Amino acid sequence: MIIKILIVALLISQPVFASPVSDGALKMIKVGNEIGSASVVTNGQFLLLKAMFHLNDFDAAYEASMQMRSGNRLLNQAPQENQANRILIKLLKQNYDPALYQSALYLLDGEGGFVRDEVRALKLLEKSVELHSNPQSAFIAAALRNESPIPSVKNKRYIDELITFAVLNQVKGASEYQKYYIDNNWRSLGVKNWRQWSDAQ
Repeated sequence: MIIKILIVALLISQPVFASPVSDGALKMIKVGNEIGSASVVTNGQFLLLKAMFHLNDFDAAYEASMQMRSGNRLLNQAPQENQANRILIKLLKQNYDPALYQSALYLLDGEGGFVRDEVRALKLLEKSVELHSNPQSAFIAAALRNESPIPSVKNKRYIDELITFAVLNQVKGASEYQKYYIDNNWRSLGVKNWRQWSDAQ
């Protein structure tokens, strides 16, 4: 089975919060950008990197990769996609959940420096469900399987497990998708961009 833990345990799963260090650093960066203070932004970035290298803080490493990916206009920092992906890949090797989820979306859409690969994306999403009970990953994995024209991928038992988990955890759009596209066999969604589709739910 894809979902290897009891439904009861899933229903009481708690949300994951950023580490105190990364949370504090992000607040500094946000405030620095808002008030136009380059020094405050720089201090926030330094705190993220220090936590990543000296404390082995996965949350800080992930947020540092996001900062590198977006760049910073105030500091005239251009986006550093390759460097961001190097960090993301290291986090993937540790099965860090935000890295699993974000990498899956990059693979689905062929964006962020990733070559499009739906098979690998599905594996990452289902690993996110198995290891971290991520209901958002379950929803997208269910939709991916349901949209697939390949019989071995469009496995009804797996789809039902994934979508049920997403619905039980009240993921936005999951109940409607189950009703129309799974139970009533509506035509394919024809998703062009999975990240945009997920954000729009």
